Amino acid sequence: MDSKTKLPNGFIDSDYVGLDQTVNQKKFYRLADVKSRIEKVAFDVVRFTDSEDLDKLWIIREENGDKVLVAMYEDDSNKEITVKASWAAIPDKTGNVNVFYKGDPITKIAVEQMGIPKEDNALVSRSLPNKLASDKSFVSSMLSSLSVQNRSELYSKYPELKG
Repeated sequence: MDSKTKLPNGFIDSDYVGLDQTVNQKKFYRLADVKSRIEKVAFDVVRFTDSEDLDKLWIIREENGDKVLVAMYEDDSNKEITVKASWAAIPDKTGNVNVFYKGDPITKIAVEQMGIPKEDNALVSRSLPNKLASDKSFVSSMLSSLSVQNRSELYSKYPELKG
């Protein structure tokens, strides 16, 4: 046997050392290296646009005279349980937010017309589904901007929106 200590449960102590180094590793990237792959969420908080897990947030910090992105980890006790909603909103590069209901396109919203800078359309797209799922008057207001024909087609397919 080598110099590694074998523990009573069959694990080798170096297994735990490697696991600890992997789990507790402070993850960071130089901002200059990933600037084209991120979008602003709020102030110094960003997220990667090309990541599979779009919910992971990163904060911009200055370390040793260089700006870096450092992973933000949420405390599990403060996590909210989210329910998959029927509404979805996807930002585009022109400053619009495309709104979907159960996968069907409903409308396109120009965020600048709402007084919001178009570079914040990603922020709007993340909060819009919750607003639509919880506020019937907001839904009615948004749907009233549709043509009569589009609105009646939508109501025939999804009568619950008529509310």
